[in-house]
Amino acid sequence: MLRIGIISALILGLNPGIRGTAHAADKTPSPCKPLAKLWADFDAKTHFTTLTPGQFHFVEGIYVGSPATPDGLPPGDGALLATHDGAQNGIILWTRGPLACRPLPISEKLIKLIADIKTGALDAEGDEL
Repeated sequence: MLRIGIISALILGLNPGIRGTAHAADKTPSPCKPLAKLWADFDAKTHFTTLTPGQFHFVEGIYVGSPATPDGLPPGDGALLATHDGAQNGIILWTRGPLACRPLPISEKLIKLIADIKTGALDAEGDEL
């Protein structure tokens, strides 16, 4: 749990090393961070998995249905699942091109459900294309 808390803090910009550039008018950090910078700040025990289209639409529904998220669709056209060895929970990162936006903490139960979603054609290993 502590490791995911650290990931969350870094993604949310609480670490000065990942803070986005502030807007001139309101001095609020950007809600999105460059993926390359994010990946460089984590060790080999942190894993980022790109969600398939079916998995993305599943977590998109979770985002829309959650009372803790802003109204509307997530701020990206793709998503990554961030997990850390030894941690049970994870984080969904909405992606928009080279950026990661608005992390969404998720439980171990949801991680297992996401892994079971297969909606498209499968390759020889059974993974969705």
